[in-house]
Parts: sequence; structure tokens; C-alpha cells
Amino acid sequence: MKQLNPGLHHRGKRSFLCVAVCLFFLLLGTATKSGAQVTNIVLSPSATSYCQGDSITITFTVSGLSVVPTTTIDIANASNNTLTTLYSGVGLLNLGGGQFSVKVGIPATPAGIFGSNRHFKISYTGILGSGTGNSSSFTLYATSVGGTVASAQTICSGTSPANLTLTGNTGTVVKWQKANNAAFTGATDIAITATTLTSANIGTLTTNTYFRAVVQNGSCTVANSSSVLITIRPNPAGTLSAVATPVCRGTQVQLRFTSSAGTGPFSLIISGTTYNAIPSGTPFNVTPNITATTTFNLTKITDANGCILQNP
Repeated sequence: MKQLNPGLHHRGKRSFLCVAVCLFFLLLGTATKSGAQVTNIVLSPSATSYCQGDSITITFTVSGLSVVPTTTIDIANASNNTLTTLYSGVGLLNLGGGQFSVKVGIPATPAGIFGSNRHFKISYTGILGSGTGNSSSFTLYATSVGGTVASAQTICSGTSPANLTLTGNTGTVVKWQKANNAAFTGATDIAITATTLTSANIGTLTTNTYFRAVVQNGSCTVANSSSVLITIRPNPAGTLSAVATPVCRGTQVQLRFTSSAGTGPFSLIISGTTYNAIPSGTPFNVTPNITATTTFNLTKITDANGCILQNP
């Protein structure tokens, strides 16, 4: 059997090692001069603002040589300080760069990521070359939160409730709404953008009515607040009658009030005289005793809830 020349075998190893070392230093010199450049950063969808939960595809180009590169995508502020890291991935070898696409989502935390003048900072770091690039600036918004409206009330028909106030919302009030049902089917918009809906804004009510605020944070989807119900009590109503008629001159007269609405006992104004704590259907004495034919006029009814009916 023919033996290989040991000298030739070792010289071949040395030649290969020399080529590898030379190639390494050549690549190192090239990388040191040029580094890795991150350019042509494109966001899809392209927008001036994004919301919590949005998904964004970031496409970018890397030029230059890098070995075992790490790609990191951060949300950064106007000073280019990292606020949070959205993506970090490692490759083996990048010969001359290429185009890459990474899909990221806007998280709920940390809260400091939300605000204006935010951008994506893309860092491409490897043994032989590193580089960074920034996307265009945008505003980040947290999810709209409708908040809580207070407070529910019970009022008399034809009166106005106290102010309604919104708290705990994230975003601004776009409008208020009212409806006669809790689902707000066929709701009526109220063009008020303050967090307080005043009694004057609401006006007088004669039926049970629900109210809520509609809130939007930046360009994010609107959110409805909790709703409150303003419950309407009916105003009192009823008729006045004499218990016995006719009566003798100078004798005591008794009247009876019979209610058809409202909560007793009632306060009645009859021909200028006030009679308090009058139960429905119970006779009560009229003063003074009459000396001639008299007509008694009921001009005001007030029930136990303070609801009033004038000139029934």
C-alpha cells in the first residue's frame, strides 16, 4: 500500500489554516470598517399613532457582515432611551445583510411606553459588526377605558337630576348618551364632552332614563362607561269630595281625598288652607265651619316623596 507523504499532509493542514485565518481577518477588517447598517425601516400598517394590542410588521434592511447576530426591537422615546423590548432573536451568520420582517404587538405594560414621540429602535449586534436604526415617530395610546358614572337617582317626574360625574376613564369623553333601556338601543346622543353632565345639560325627565359616557383614547376603539338609571316617581294625583252633603250652617265639614298616584300621606292646599298628613280615602275636618254654601278648590298636592302636582 502506498503511504502518503507526511510532510505534504501537514503542509496541507497549515495551508488550510492560513487561508481560514486570513479570511477571518479580511472579514474582520471589512466589518470593522463598515459595521452593520440598519436602513429602509417600513412599518405596516403605516400610521402616526398605534394602540395597545395593535400588531405591527416591521420590515428593515441590514447591510454589512455579522457573525452570530442578535436583532433587538425596542420601543424608545425621543431621547432614544429604551422603554421596553418587544423582540430579541439570534442568527448564525449574515453575509452582507438582507431584508428582514418582524411582527410585534403593543403591550399593556409598562405604562411608560404610552405617549408621543415614540419610535421602534432596531439594534443589530454581532461579533463582527453592529448597527442600529430608528423608525419614524408615532404616538402610543393605551386602550380606551369607559370608567364609571355616578350616581343613580330617584326623582319626581318633571324635575332634573343632580349632576352625573365620570371617573376612572382612560381617554376623553366623545359624547354622552341617554336611552330608555339598559342596552341603549335607539340611544340619543348628548353633545357634551366634559366628564360632568350637569343637571342643566340633562333637563327635566318624565320617564326612567339611563345615561352613560362614550370615551376614546387617541385613535383607539371607543369604550362605553358604566350606565346609571334615573328612576322617575309619578307626581301625585287625586280627587277631593265631601263626606256628607248637605250640612247645616255652622257645623263641621269633612272632606275626603282619594289619590290615584303618588305616595301618601299627602299635604293638600285647599282654598288657601294647608292640610298636612292626609291619608288617601280618610275623612278629615275642614276649618273653619262653614256658614254658607262653599266650594272647596284643591290647588296643590304634595306626596310623602316631595313630588308635587299644581292645580290638579
